[in-house]
Amino acid sequence: MHHHKYDMRFYEFQTIKPRKPKKPRKPLTPEQSLVAAKKRQVDAAKQALQSVKDHQQQRKKLERARKAAYAPAAQTRTTS
Repeated sequence: MHHHKYDMRFYEFQTIKPRKPKKPRKPLTPEQSLVAAKKRQVDAAKQALQSVKDHQQQRKKLERARKAAYAPAAQTRTTS
């Protein structure tokens, strides 16, 4: 078979993102490092919030599915 050429294609797309060249980091002033730290905290908090929301949505979906499975009659009454 001659499709070896294409084997790594998807992987290549994943890895060859144009990366910003890293600037050599100057040591931050105390104020700047404080701001940078707070920004990192905000990003982490946003991610945490999103994952909590995702988990809750997933659980609700599962519960709805379970209730629908146990009580098919209830489906006719509920308006979603």
